[in-house]
Amino acid sequence: MKKTLLFLLLIAGTLSAQTNDGPVVTAVDGYAARVDSTIITFGEVRESVAPYVQQLQQQLQGEELARQIQKAFLDARESLIEEALLKEEVKTLGFVLPDQFVNEEVNRLIRERFKDDRALLTRALAARRMTFDEWRQEVADQLTVRIFYSQEVDRRASVPLQTVQAEYERIKEDYFRPLKVKHRLIVVGKGKTDEDRDLKKEQLEAALQRLRNGASFAAIAEALSEGDADESPWREVDDVRAELRPALLNTLVGEVSDLIETPGQFYIVKVEARREEGFAPFEEVRAEIENRLLGFEQNRLHQQLMDRLAVKHFIERY
Repeated sequence: MKKTLLFLLLIAGTLSAQTNDGPVVTAVDGYAARVDSTIITFGEVRESVAPYVQQLQQQLQGEELARQIQKAFLDARESLIEEALLKEEVKTLGFVLPDQFVNEEVNRLIRERFKDDRALLTRALAARRMTFDEWRQEVADQLTVRIFYSQEVDRRASVPLQTVQAEYERIKEDYFRPLKVKHRLIVVGKGKTDEDRDLKKEQLEAALQRLRNGASFAAIAEALSEGDADESPWREVDDVRAELRPALLNTLVGEVSDLIETPGQFYIVKVEARREEGFAPFEEVRAEIENRLLGFEQNRLHQQLMDRLAVKHFIERY
């Protein structure tokens, strides 16, 4: 959760158009941490974690809720420490963005968060007791940190193809796929008497012959079937009633089965498609594996960066 919170802090400007409930920033009520000269307050920690705490309160209660809230608070404090470390490092390195970049970001935020309404922006700034120039500098600082972080983590993270292939071979069993089929049915009840049964069987045998001569399955199903004849989704054979399984296994794609008789119904099955059992091909799952490994590599680079900055800058937790 800690890295997720940091990511949210880096991509989100602190100013929004929602000002009806009072100032955006929680009142300062004590120090939670310090990074060089930057103070992180308990109010800032609570504000950053508030949406997650609301989710916890809906899902948990009692001691478990208290434990999870405490953990969320500590994670949020660490994320704010990491954000402060990044800001201090950017200042140390003397990173300065061209005014054009900052102006474009400011205009984007005004357009997306304030619907291009400067009056709405002015009210949001007033709620935070902040001037436009102060907010613009805050936007510039956050943008600079995002660019620095992207250079140090996101752009450096990569996974060689051979690593992805090796991971595929290692977890190949996870990508085993059972046999699946798509099919359509004509289903007709036998009726209440032997005469009904014999008549319907005769009708279906005649229909089966027409199907094998090229008649439309959909048309015959519409005329005769007492059940849904639409194409099924991909289904495992074991998920279909036992009497129909041999037809699904043995009928060629595009062909129809023999007439199937069960205690209460007659069936004709048409197999529309079949996917044989086996392992998903590498190219089909490559992106999924690559993205997961890339996430691991980004986490490693993230931690490596934070460890380096923690040595370089002063940190104190209260």
